[in-house]
Amino acid sequence: MSVSMQSPLPTSRWSLGVLLASAFIVALGYGIVLPVLPTMVERLAGSTDPTFAARHIGFLTAAYVAAPLAVAFLWGRVSDLIGRRPVLVVGLIGFAVTLAASALAPNLPVLYVGRILNGAFAAAVVPTALAFIADTEGDDDRRARTFGWVSMASIAGFLLGPMLGGLAAGWAFDTGRAASSLQAAPFLLASGLALAAAGGVRLILPGGRVTGHPAETKNRETSSFVPGELRLLALASLAAAGLGAFEVGLTLRNNELAMSPAELGFMFATCSVVMFAVQGLVFSPFVKTAATRGLVAPAFLVMAIGLAIIPAIAGFNEMLLAVSVVAASAGVIGPLLASWVSRLTARSQGVELGIQSAVVSFGQSIGSAGAGLLFDLNGLQGTAFLAAAVVMGAAALASVRLPQQLAVETGDPGDASARSAPK
Repeated sequence: MSVSMQSPLPTSRWSLGVLLASAFIVALGYGIVLPVLPTMVERLAGSTDPTFAARHIGFLTAAYVAAPLAVAFLWGRVSDLIGRRPVLVVGLIGFAVTLAASALAPNLPVLYVGRILNGAFAAAVVPTALAFIADTEGDDDRRARTFGWVSMASIAGFLLGPMLGGLAAGWAFDTGRAASSLQAAPFLLASGLALAAAGGVRLILPGGRVTGHPAETKNRETSSFVPGELRLLALASLAAAGLGAFEVGLTLRNNELAMSPAELGFMFATCSVVMFAVQGLVFSPFVKTAATRGLVAPAFLVMAIGLAIIPAIAGFNEMLLAVSVVAASAGVIGPLLASWVSRLTARSQGVELGIQSAVVSFGQSIGSAGAGLLFDLNGLQGTAFLAAAVVMGAAALASVRLPQQLAVETGDPGDASARSAPK
């Protein structure tokens, strides 16, 4: 098929709005399952064994986030060839269909297949949206802020998702009504929203393929890694592993702390509010992009401290504080690394962000599965958080010299330390 070529234009408000809505809905579909996953596993497996539930909760979460490993790069390559719009439309429609299938799964194997396919289609959405922004936003500060807005939209979806899932599971428990229908309702709502977003993308987003953003100076067809890029990708994967272990570990600790599904949903909602607030500050016009280089190592260190204290906490209010600490740091790390990778890369934006999505999914799947396995072992439940804390501490050490290295690679003349730092 022929593909029209378009000159790069700044991202319009309508285009940005539909991209943010797409990111929001995909996050909603992911977050909505977390509070109801324990009861879904019990209902579909016919078992109330906590170790059995812990193992499958970890694996189901890992199945969703691992799926992009196989397809994220392909989605990115296809979006480079045929344009961002058709990939976003297909991704959102596929996400809607597989989300509905997951909600109506009659048994655990079907739920696994549904979550794998759901994650595979979700992998097409946010990286392609970011690639569209990278194509059209030539100014570094504006592009970094827009990346932050996409991340904030995802966090807003993650905020609402656990609340809906927690309310559904809590209502089923309190009223004694059919749990399956109540658990399915939020899934189907998110599925309908994904279909609506696909229609919005089709109507609003420009078609065709963008030739490159105005500030383009590099060869975007190269397959090599530029200096510093592998370090950023590795750090992104480690951050995702910590976040995956945190999400699954928090979901499983609700039994130990006697939290209701609604309280667990509130916990995740608080996590999302904190992320939203922190990102709103970091990616505001008041913070220059160059200044964000120095935030990665402190954010990893704060995340390590938050994860380390969670196993010692027994109260709901104290847990809420620890969750907020982890959320604040995680809310800084992810979009910062995505923005800097996009700025450094010598590849096309679709391929590069597909690669980043794959490495992040790899880290998150390892963290999710590892937390589930450790919670499956008696007496080692807290080890999941402690292991994640150690990894985050190591990432903090690896990030200490990152500001100077990024200044060298981007050629920032305003950083005196960059001029003396070795490559």
